[in-house]
Amino acid sequence: MKTLIRFFALFFCITGLISCYSGIPLQSGKSENNQTYEVSYLFEHDGVKVYRFLDMGNYVYFTTRGDVTSIKNDSTRKRTITIYKDSIPNK
Repeated sequence: MKTLIRFFALFFCITGLISCYSGIPLQSGKSENNQTYEVSYLFEHDGVKVYRFLDMGNYVYFTTRGDVTSIKNDSTRKRTITIYKDSIPNK
């Protein structure tokens, strides 16, 4: 009886681990639930692809490795900075 229980426990553990690492996505293609998000592919480094989309004014970056980062302001925004120099009178 103990052998049978151990066999089934081992079988379920192995089946669970194999299903986690199969690498087959559940679904691929365009988003069906929200068409307002446009995902942009940025680059690939060491086999990891980096994507980004805009969510309520904040850029959200994610990778094929599973990392996700949200940035409040993007550094590619156009800015104008004016620097005023005071003139020093000659003595």
